[in-house]
Amino acid sequence: MLGRFIKLCAFFSVFTFVFPSCYAQTAEENFSDYNLYFDSLNRVYKQQQFDSLFRCMVKDKGFNGVMLVAQGDQILYENVAGFANFSTKEPLDLHASFEIASLSKMFTAAAILQLYEAKKMNINQLVTDFFPDFPYKTITVHHLLCHRSGLPEYFNFAGRYHKNRLFPLTNDSLLSMIQKYKPKCAALPDKKFDYNNTGYAILASIIEKVSGVSFEQYLKTRFFEPLGMKETFLYRYGSDQKITMGHWASKRVYTRDYLSGVVGDKGIFSSMYDLYTWEKALFFGDIISKESLAHMSFPQHSDMSDCSNYGYGLRLSCDDKENPLLFHGGLWNGNHNLFVHRPSDSTLIVFLSNVFNRSFTWRSSDILRILDEL
Repeated sequence: MLGRFIKLCAFFSVFTFVFPSCYAQTAEENFSDYNLYFDSLNRVYKQQQFDSLFRCMVKDKGFNGVMLVAQGDQILYENVAGFANFSTKEPLDLHASFEIASLSKMFTAAAILQLYEAKKMNINQLVTDFFPDFPYKTITVHHLLCHRSGLPEYFNFAGRYHKNRLFPLTNDSLLSMIQKYKPKCAALPDKKFDYNNTGYAILASIIEKVSGVSFEQYLKTRFFEPLGMKETFLYRYGSDQKITMGHWASKRVYTRDYLSGVVGDKGIFSSMYDLYTWEKALFFGDIISKESLAHMSFPQHSDMSDCSNYGYGLRLSCDDKENPLLFHGGLWNGNHNLFVHRPSDSTLIVFLSNVFNRSFTWRSSDILRILDEL
């Protein structure tokens, strides 16, 4: 740190010598010019640090994907490495769309809150208000949003009842399965946080019930098209859409199965640029109101630390200085992703990878430390 400070000061001294204050400027104007130049040098240094980190991830950890760092309206760093398809050696590019897995939960939660703002539903309503045959009578929309429903994980029970694996499990068939077989809950409602994909699949069904359109159409017409997110879409398992395939750490293609038909908990493909667009729209009021955003970002679990909590579709954490962080990870079909937003300075960090190898684990903390240096 000291060495870097000395180098910057030396550069700053050269700048002062080359551009002496011989113009008709005030001391305040000169200081402003110098300060802008110093900030520019600092930004270049940080970009070099990000680039070193990225190259290390690629060379030493096998990172295959894209990385973006932004603050407010400025992208500070962006890069891409690797292949969309290892067998054909088709390269990735900066606009590649990846299966973002559980990052999809942000969109599902925001859609529910939009409908709440439109007074078409209430987040404290019972699920049975929408689906009278739903067997768990005291579970509310709020419980689904913040993972306090106690519902069983459909990954664990669907295989017992969905016999023909050649056909995808859908949200409708999942709901029918739950209503018919009543799989045992993992816990009573509102007893504890228990991260649960079943709840977000049911939320997508509620969105369809309340809005009168498909979940896919809702996302497209209320989010993707208005925001110009042309690299984002809801993928329907079995369709002929061209997609970037996920891979095992061995680079072998990850084969999708019947569980990929369920959406709401997952299902969205997006690019780092579109997620940047989404971040600005979500956190600056273009999608939902400040009141609704407060619901999403509020620690909903009083029995948990504020720095290890969950809101609505967003996880909550803190950086080294205890500034709040709003984030979500995603892991599905060989795709591994991370979205981190720091409200205090509108920092965004995005990692999207179509190889599951934990190559960027803990790297977001390194990025925040670089940003917080002098």
